[in-house]
Amino acid sequence: MRNLKKRRFTGRTATAIILKSPDKILLVKRLTVPFSGYWALPGGRLDSGETVEATIIREVQEETGLKVIIERKIGEYREIGVQDEIEYDYSPACFLVKIIGGKLKRQENEIGALKFFSLANIPKVIAFEHNTMVRDYVNSLKKDDVIHKTLKKILIKIASKKANNINVLR
Repeated sequence: MRNLKKRRFTGRTATAIILKSPDKILLVKRLTVPFSGYWALPGGRLDSGETVEATIIREVQEETGLKVIIERKIGEYREIGVQDEIEYDYSPACFLVKIIGGKLKRQENEIGALKFFSLANIPKVIAFEHNTMVRDYVNSLKKDDVIHKTLKKILIKIASKKANNINVLR
């Protein structure tokens, strides 16, 4: 019997929230581990000497073909767990970004599909802690904006349904 060691991925990452409209969010279907086959927010690991801001602009263009600018930071997170026999310990920063150009085209070796989901129809389980990032984005919206209030209600309803259905992968 051979001794199999788990691979370990660690480091700083950047993740993007990309909206097509106030209620449509872009998710990518991962082809890489961990979480191969899962939907996720676009993003990835920092290259040596790169800032999180430069990383998210680069990763979004690589994974989706879209050119973006950063509108604001949503938050800093810590993701620790095991998935696909890989231990991961990431420290992602999540940004709301705005599309300024490019054409939607997936990175064939890493991304299986690109899709804008209505917030009401986001898959029940998405990779890493990305559902938390989406929730934090909605919670950060201006309270007096009618559209944002509606979106917040939708996401809270979805989050409560998902909380009852999600198996924590740790």
